[in-house]
Amino acid sequence: MNKKEEEIQRKLLELETTVLKENTDLSLVEGRTDLTVGTKQAGKSSTNKDEALTKSDGAYFGGLGLIILGLIMVFQHINVGSGLLGMLGLGSGGFLVLFLPLMIGIGMMLFNSKNKWGWLVTAGSCVFLIFSVLASLTMTFKAMSLLQMIVLFLPFAIGGSLLVKGMGGPKGVVQAIKSNMPEKSE
Repeated sequence: MNKKEEEIQRKLLELETTVLKENTDLSLVEGRTDLTVGTKQAGKSSTNKDEALTKSDGAYFGGLGLIILGLIMVFQHINVGSGLLGMLGLGSGGFLVLFLPLMIGIGMMLFNSKNKWGWLVTAGSCVFLIFSVLASLTMTFKAMSLLQMIVLFLPFAIGGSLLVKGMGGPKGVVQAIKSNMPEKSE
């Protein structure tokens, strides 16, 4: 039985060296499946372990998930309030100042749908209404302790590191950026 185990180990080692020599995409390392990508120089593929990138889909998507979780946690701790037209100093009585041009523009459009001034007044007042509502929003963080703040931003740090690991480390990130850059034509 001991001889059979040695035979199995020898065959596994032979198989592993054959797979590494052929530079395939899948490599079994200590019972774990990782993606291995060899770098290419002048049309030849290199299997040097220093030049090979180990990519992991699990780490990549886990990192993305943690970053999304971090965004959700931060959004849960932000209070959003509004004081419409507070930025203009008009208070709540100035609400009519925004809707009066809108109603005039809609009335001009209903009277004559081809009236360009009616369309222009309506569109302008809608744009101004949207920008004034967005500009009058106030966003503040809820009061929290330092430990709560650390826990709040911890998924960003862990998710970012897992994302970089999933892309093959810093060299994988550089390679991904270079592969997405447009080719220079001279």
